[in-house]
Amino acid sequence: MNQRNYIFTDAAASTENVRLGLIEQSTDPATIRRLDNLGVASGWRCLEIGAGRGSIARWLANQAGPDGQVVAADIDCQHMTGLPENVEVRQLDIRTDIPEPDTYDLVHCRTLLIHLPDPFAALRRMAAALRPGGVLLAEEADYGIYAYGGHPDASWLTDKTHQLFARIASAQMMNPYLGRNLPGMLTTAGLQFEGGELYSTLARHGEPRYEFERLTAESAIPVMIATGIFSEREIQAAQAIWSSPTTVITTASLVAAWARRDREAT
Repeated sequence: MNQRNYIFTDAAASTENVRLGLIEQSTDPATIRRLDNLGVASGWRCLEIGAGRGSIARWLANQAGPDGQVVAADIDCQHMTGLPENVEVRQLDIRTDIPEPDTYDLVHCRTLLIHLPDPFAALRRMAAALRPGGVLLAEEADYGIYAYGGHPDASWLTDKTHQLFARIASAQMMNPYLGRNLPGMLTTAGLQFEGGELYSTLARHGEPRYEFERLTAESAIPVMIATGIFSEREIQAAQAIWSSPTTVITTASLVAAWARRDREAT
């Protein structure tokens, strides 16, 4: 994705690989639990959009077995290696590319739609890829409660961070509050909403989720400066807070929602 739509475009590949690994550690268990509850089974055809390093695609492949198929799609596939034989790695840009219609038992995306200029158009493409009775699981962030604590200057950084969120939202670089809209978006896309949940955590220094947040913030420094929200001096102050062992981050809520295509659809 270009910088207008994805604020981590300029991050080094090695940094992005580490960042993706940290988000796997902190969110994969909940994602896998949801997918397991949705009944992913032998013979299923699954499509994951924004597959990252492929950890969820690997789990799906194990569940689908040799009679099933998993398509692990991303605009940048360089981080996906060593996947099972029943996984097809596919370069795909959901902003413009259209997956096969009426094909998949499951379509999944995680922290993808918030980065797109037209997330609903992408969601409709994913919904159209479902076979009748197929299910779409979308997991998207909502940064409304994001906050720093445990440091004397934590409130200052929280305020500045929400100013940054507002600026990048107005510039359509991402939508930090999309998560709360997922149920309505799924219904409007013609699917039957079945359920959802949201999850946030208090991340402490050294934990995988904290390190993900810290590395994400570090990767976004060019945008923080380019928007005019942070000065160079304020970046240094923010880095001191990020590196402090007492800092605690109230993370964004990860909103998970799932919906099914009508079994009678034609």
